[in-house]
Amino acid sequence: MVYKEKRFTNNQIQEANSINIIALASSRGYDVKKITPQSYKIPHYGGLYIKADGTKWNWFSHGKGGGAIQFLMELEGKTWVESVKELLGITHDDLPYVEPPPKDIDKKGELILPKKNSTYRHIFAYLIKTRKIDSKVVQEFVKNKQLYEDERRNCVFVGYDEEKNPRFISLRGTGNKRYRKDLWGSDKTYPFHREGTNDTLLIFESAIDLMSYMTLAKLHKITDFYYHMISMGGTSYLPIDYYTNKYPNIKKMILCLDNDDEGHFFSQQIRERYSERFHITKHVPTFKDFNEDLVNSHKKQDMIKNKALNKCKEKDLAI
Repeated sequence: MVYKEKRFTNNQIQEANSINIIALASSRGYDVKKITPQSYKIPHYGGLYIKADGTKWNWFSHGKGGGAIQFLMELEGKTWVESVKELLGITHDDLPYVEPPPKDIDKKGELILPKKNSTYRHIFAYLIKTRKIDSKVVQEFVKNKQLYEDERRNCVFVGYDEEKNPRFISLRGTGNKRYRKDLWGSDKTYPFHREGTNDTLLIFESAIDLMSYMTLAKLHKITDFYYHMISMGGTSYLPIDYYTNKYPNIKKMILCLDNDDEGHFFSQQIRERYSERFHITKHVPTFKDFNEDLVNSHKKQDMIKNKALNKCKEKDLAI
């Protein structure tokens, strides 16, 4: 049997795939937009996301993804050989500069906790009445000093290190205007979390989604709820690495990220990074996130109650 000589060496293939996809797409006229510190997007392409370091892309509407070689194959209809050959002809100097993704840790300043308000009234009203989170769930985190109200009436979510020092602060406004901020000096390594006792870690993007999930479990009468739970404060590997190292008994992950392109994209990145160490599954919310699921669940219950009440009134009138 005659074997054809290999057209490219492994080093050449790696070199071709080392081309920054963000820079490559920009140089070829694609309208690349930065969406979050961790990802870019090409609008009007049905959820085509690129990782912020330019190494991976994913086209959710087409179920496609990969590196620079696959990008040219899928987006421009080139063969594998054509794509590799073209990429090998590109030098990094030929491409536009792409700002590297920021580090998750801000070492420039000291984290200063916002001053506590004299009341918890505003955050209780916001979380329980507006966000529909169970009051006992809210009280649990208040009792553990992971949640309080600051002087500006914001929800203050706190992540601690092993010495119980506050290391991460996320603010959430309680007013009509949407306000969300991580305080300068915060370290995402130390997440807002709920310690569990079994071998499974549930991963969320926000503290409110984590608390909403706990509330939904209560509504569904789930009593054996022993999971570890963390909020990444967006999308970051640091809290996952820290928490799984802290609790080596964890063997499974359930990804409870937002039901949008960014959430799906980062879920895939987590799978690629941790699949050899953990059994990973997803629990995707019906709506955008689990708080939206919770709020809509209450709306549905209210509609059922109103219908029942109206039927009772109709019977009374008939009598």
